[in-house]
Amino acid sequence: MNLSGPFSPLKRQAGCLLILVFLSLVVYSNSLKGSFQFDDQNLVDAKWVLSLDAFNQQVQIRQFENRPILLWTFALNNTLHKGQVFGFHLLNLLLHVLVVVLIFFILQKTQTIRCRSVAGETRLVFPFLAALLFAVHPLNTDSVSYIASRSTLLATFFYLLTLYIFLQMFSLAEGRGKILARWVLGSLVAAGLFAGLASKLIAVTLPALLLLWFCFFICPVQFPRLAALAFSKKMRPAYAGIFILLAALALWRGSQLLYSPKDQGLELFGRMPYFWVQAKVIVFHYLNLFFAPINLSVDSGFPFSGFFADPQIPLSILLIAAILIFSLKFGNLWIKAGVLWFFLTLAPTSSLVPLNDLAVEHRMYLPMSLGLCLIAGYGSSRLPKVWRSGVFTILIILLGALTLDRNRVWTDELHLWQDAVRKNPHSPRTHNNLGKAYYEQGFLDQALVHFQKSNENIPRHIAVQYNLKDPAAFLVRKTGNANNSEMVDPQKNLKIYADLAEPHYNLASVYLDKGDLQLAKQEYQTALSLNPNYFSALLGIGSVYTRLGQNEKAIESLHLAIDKRKAATGEADYSLARLNLGEIYGRAGQFAKAVRELKIAVHHDPSLVLGHYNLGVAYLMTGKLEQAEQTLQRCLTLNDRFEPALFNLARVYQAKKEWEKSNLQFERFLKVKGPDAGAFYQIGWNHVQAGSFEEARRHLKQALRSNPPPKQAEEISRLLQELS
Repeated sequence: MNLSGPFSPLKRQAGCLLILVFLSLVVYSNSLKGSFQFDDQNLVDAKWVLSLDAFNQQVQIRQFENRPILLWTFALNNTLHKGQVFGFHLLNLLLHVLVVVLIFFILQKTQTIRCRSVAGETRLVFPFLAALLFAVHPLNTDSVSYIASRSTLLATFFYLLTLYIFLQMFSLAEGRGKILARWVLGSLVAAGLFAGLASKLIAVTLPALLLLWFCFFICPVQFPRLAALAFSKKMRPAYAGIFILLAALALWRGSQLLYSPKDQGLELFGRMPYFWVQAKVIVFHYLNLFFAPINLSVDSGFPFSGFFADPQIPLSILLIAAILIFSLKFGNLWIKAGVLWFFLTLAPTSSLVPLNDLAVEHRMYLPMSLGLCLIAGYGSSRLPKVWRSGVFTILIILLGALTLDRNRVWTDELHLWQDAVRKNPHSPRTHNNLGKAYYEQGFLDQALVHFQKSNENIPRHIAVQYNLKDPAAFLVRKTGNANNSEMVDPQKNLKIYADLAEPHYNLASVYLDKGDLQLAKQEYQTALSLNPNYFSALLGIGSVYTRLGQNEKAIESLHLAIDKRKAATGEADYSLARLNLGEIYGRAGQFAKAVRELKIAVHHDPSLVLGHYNLGVAYLMTGKLEQAEQTLQRCLTLNDRFEPALFNLARVYQAKKEWEKSNLQFERFLKVKGPDAGAFYQIGWNHVQAGSFEEARRHLKQALRSNPPPKQAEEISRLLQELS
């Protein structure tokens, strides 16, 4: 890659930026075709991000742990085009492009501050190669193609933007406005830190990295006396004292000072065991995927292991120590900065703060930016031009092809989890999620197979993932064997039990849809035995009892589901349970009770289409036609192609003897569904009531040609004879 030539430095810089942006867009172009995946749908459908107004009313911007900046971007997407996946993917891709551009500008600006005499081409090559490598590397697909990973993109964007503004503070030309400009830029640095933390708490390391950049690149040039003092041997005792003080503080109040995430990594692994195994994750997983990104998976299935039982852990610790010592003692300034950037930015997810998943690909996005990609870009820039151009061009083509292929896997859940099952065939989660993908597409038999495999793999998964010697004992915690050392307190390990219960719940849902009610009930009960707070399983048992005609038991189960959900989530009610209660009362002809339950359902979840529909039908059955009309119209506002609502709204107008409006509504129904004997018959009957007998005969004949049920056909024929 030859960046020299007859062009001015500004034009060469513009050319570099054009290539970076173009290649970023090309290699991620097929990510725009992707659907909502995994946790995406729950995030973008949350009631506090349905619009910017909903966000302003329900989200407090100061609560960092809720990631308010991330939620605001979801609300923005929904406001611009509600629920349209393309817009969500487009914003993710634009953020990635901005991160790539910031890498280029930060390295270029740092070079300028460090040595203003660096030649124009040399100043461009290193930043360009580092940014280009980051732009096309397939390890970033998890961050860019997975909408829920936008938090990582946003945090990295604000992280790098803040660093760039920080560099600008020390690049100001001399003048009377310099002090004011530095105050303004300093305020922007503080705002950038706030925005990063409000996107994701990984930005907590930003002050340390700003200090690192200052000490390495700014201080020696602009404050040489301070640098000489800071790096002198006289300061070593002071640094040692500070280190001892910090270590003592960590030992004394470490558990209170450390952030406790919402998941249960601490209960699953413990701080120090998690810390030791992260050394192995860094060396044998993250670094391996950076240098050989050919086995990427949404579910790495990285196994937990103990320090003394796994020789790779102490080996990894030694290798990390060797890397740090060698780079800090013998590496030049760029290598030192890249190595420290990598380990410091990994610290929030790979140190003493345990998380449920031991290894996740998107955790590498920020550490790669000015860490591994900086080191690789700097090393490549030192190669001879002939070697550099050929080798790096081939490398970029290969990485771009791998990224395009990986994005193809992310296009839909079926492809994503089929790929995960191939790479991690013994994981209950991969089979469970592949089963869900099949289930949602209506392939019940395939879903059944994978849900069963998920349950079969659970004992092995527990043994490997949580390092338990006797997983079978863990699975039968209700045997009452108090002396079993492998028994785990369910109140402290709800995440494990939730993971175990979900495949049984999903298997029960398949059996329910296939009509195997006893098997469905058995699986729902198994899910409840593993997780007594599993309110969705209680909802499922209620559905089983409803189909068995045991309404009293169904009602009892549904009320228990409501209580469990309130206790578990703090939500005011459980709309789906209220919906099912309304259906039970409606079938029993108890319409007043049905209306009461359905009104509660739509009050707590105004987006519940079926709730509005059933409430409208209940009003229709009780003769409350105005309420029925308004409710069914609200239903159609949410889904204007919902056929039952279209048909029953026409019936409401029919009951109000508004024959023309009823016919227009039946026509809307026919446009959505196509030819339908029942709709043609109702239109014909309306024309009879309105005295339009010719039109009535025409529609009744259309009804006969549309293959109506036998009884309806007899009624249509009788009516035609009367009209003739």
